[in-house]
Order: sequence, then C-alpha cells, then structure tokens
Amino acid sequence: MSQQLYIVRRNSGFGGAERVAERLAQNFSDQFEVHRLWAGNRFNGRVIPGRSGPPWWRSWWYTQHINQLPIYHQNSVVYSLEYGPNCDIYRAGDGVHRLNVLRRYGSNITWMVNPWHWLAPKLERNSFESARYIIANSNLVRSHIVQTYPHVQDKIVTIYNGFDETVFKLSSIDKAELRRWLGLPITADKILLLSGSGFERKGLHHAVDIVTKLHRQGCRAYLVVVGKGDSRYVNKAIEAGGLKDYILFKGLVDDVAQYYQAADLMVLLTRYDPFSNSCLEALACGCPVITTRNNGAIEVMKPYSGLVVNDVAEEDAIELCADYILQQTFQAEQIASSVSHLTSDQEKNAHLEVINRVFEEKKYE
Repeated sequence: MSQQLYIVRRNSGFGGAERVAERLAQNFSDQFEVHRLWAGNRFNGRVIPGRSGPPWWRSWWYTQHINQLPIYHQNSVVYSLEYGPNCDIYRAGDGVHRLNVLRRYGSNITWMVNPWHWLAPKLERNSFESARYIIANSNLVRSHIVQTYPHVQDKIVTIYNGFDETVFKLSSIDKAELRRWLGLPITADKILLLSGSGFERKGLHHAVDIVTKLHRQGCRAYLVVVGKGDSRYVNKAIEAGGLKDYILFKGLVDDVAQYYQAADLMVLLTRYDPFSNSCLEALACGCPVITTRNNGAIEVMKPYSGLVVNDVAEEDAIELCADYILQQTFQAEQIASSVSHLTSDQEKNAHLEVINRVFEEKKYE
C-alpha cells in the first residue's frame, strides 16, 4: 500500500491557509497518495459537510465528519490546517484563538455572544494535543503557543512560509511602464500597496491615515488595495481627507506580483498576522514593507527592507510612517536578495522532513 497523505482544511480558495493547503497537496502528489479534504468535496463515497450554517456549526460538523473517516492508520499522515480534527501534524497558521480574541476585543466582553469563541478553544486544544508535531510559521506563533499550551512546546517545529521564485521576483520592466500597464497613476509621488484579505485586521484604516498625512505634507500619494474585504468602514475617512481619487480598490487580481513590483512600499499595519505571505512576496519582488511587530514576517526582515512599528496606536505612529516614506530610499535588489533563501522549495523540504519523520515513527508502533 502506498503512503497516504491527507491534507485537512475546511475551506478551499484564496485565503492564506487555503493556499498553503493547496500548495502542500500539489507539492507532495508525486511522492504520496494525496487527498485534499475540504467541505463540499466528495471522499469515501460521501460529500464532506461544513459549507452551510453559522461558522461554529460548519467547523463542528466538519470536525466530527473528519474524525470518523478511516484515514488514521499506520500508513497515513494526517496533516491538518484546521481547528479541531485529530491529526499527526497540525500547522498553527491561525495562531492561538484565545489571544486573537484578546487582541480584537480587549476588555470588551461582546465576544461572549458568539458561539464560535466558545467552541474554537476546544477544537484548537484537540488539534494541539492530538498532533505529534505542531508547525509554527514564525517564532511569534511559537511563543504564543507556548504561552497558552506550555505542555506541547516540545512538539513545535518552526517552518517559515516560502514564496514561488518563478512568480515573485524583480521585474525587468520599468516601474513606470508597469504602472501604465496596470492602470495606476504614473505621475504619483508615491504608490503604496496594501495586499491582503480582511481589511480591518490588515489595517486599511491606518494605511488611509498615512495617505492623509502624506497629502498634508505635500506628497501626492496613492493607496492601491488588492484583496478581499469590506472597505465601507473607511469611507468617512476617505471622504474627510479628500482622498476619493487616491484610494484605488482593485479586488482580487490575477498577478499580484506586478503590483508589488510597481509599488513604492507595501503597507500592512496589521493587528495580527502569524506570518504574512504578502509581506514575504513583496520583499521577494524588491518592495519594502511597513508592518507591525505583531506580524511574524518581521523575523525575515532586515533594517534596510522596511519599517517595523511597535505600536500603531501610539499618537505619533502614523506620522512616523509618513516621515519614513518621504525620507527613505531603497535598493530593490538588496531587499529581494535578503529573502532569496525562503523559496517554496525550502518550505517543501522542511515539511517533507517532518512528514517522513511521522511515517518512520509509525512503522514501529
């Protein structure tokens, strides 16, 4: 019987974890019999549930179904990217739920009315405790896991995300020509980029504030927003700053690499990111990054590749960012070279080592 690898993630699509799940399934299809288990897919004669109902119900029902499948045996590895299901390897790409709630709500107890916030810690604990190995995609995530679940620290392996070097790279096309091709203003003093989904968590409002500050300082800056999210909450700020023509929402795009290559800086003042793929991709394209200390991607940044904001809530944080944008010059080649070792092949090999370790351990049980 061939070795079987089950990749578990309830959703499929364009989210960060979903992209990792699809990449893992593709990367290892030539070495193992790979099954990608997502809600709505048919496996073992049945459609996997978890596509309808409130979020807490979808997760619970999906977990119950996965745990009852005949996938847990000596010749298999169950690799989960989802809260809840039993697994051999758990990738904690979403961080730790309890800490995420604290970051989002603070002392506000309105989180208590959402059943998901009661269920998620139970599902998460099962993932941490059932796994033989836990993969953290940054040391930031590792520290949060140990803080909340100290008894699992010996299971944790840190593997940084990787990027596709055939896609995310320096461009041979002139920046002005790229901007013309993408329909971006070629006369802009600065073009800032925000790439990501979930605009409030990614700090869209902070990026708008930076553009406002730059305009007040005489800099004709534009903000290009790529990704999926609800932007209505910044409408008042855009209108108040007279920025209607300077904030460009592009939605989901086919070739985000060209936007990294065309931008002057990537701005992602995120509330929390275990490890932002978009920051790594931007750096690989030679685009400097402004982000927060709550982003695991800062662990691969150099002093010359961008700015790390300690606390975006501080009074002078936005001014600090605006001044940095106006005063700094960057070397795209140097920035791209700084992350050249973090390729998708490096990530694949690191995961393969853990997967093979599990198969080897199971042989003697």
